[in-house]
Amino acid sequence: MAMSSPFGSQDITLETNKVITVTKRTVRFARNVYQTHNIAGFGEGEVAIGAIPWGLIIVIFILGLILNSFDLGVGWLLVLAGIAGGVWNFAKPKHYGLLLTLNSGDKNLFVTTDQTGLKQVISVIYEFIETEKDATYQISISNSQVKGNFIQGSARDVLFKSDD
Repeated sequence: MAMSSPFGSQDITLETNKVITVTKRTVRFARNVYQTHNIAGFGEGEVAIGAIPWGLIIVIFILGLILNSFDLGVGWLLVLAGIAGGVWNFAKPKHYGLLLTLNSGDKNLFVTTDQTGLKQVISVIYEFIETEKDATYQISISNSQVKGNFIQGSARDVLFKSDD
């Protein structure tokens, strides 16, 4: 599914519950395989999922106040709906994403709520790609948790290992 995001003005593909495998030469997920040198970047950021547009909340709230001034019972319902929409936007769970950007401009966003795990995995990916170790690192994003493990090769020179 492609949609706009706070990462930029381009459309991106949202991915959930995926396993990403990073080797010295390739990055694989689902049926996609990319050469490591075709990756422009790995990044992280907050993603707005399930938010109610603020313009709609304000219109409903103002419409409720206007209808309430005419003593119509539905006015209070609209005012309460506007307040509930504002509370939802502030209280909803925050989602974060691992953004994979390719040289071609394609972007894949792996969505999670686990910000700590996401930061650890990005740190490991950076060290892994920078040192060009002959190993395989697998990232699992499922049930909103991020876990990363070395599954093949020698990774003793990488500074951080994710046990989560």
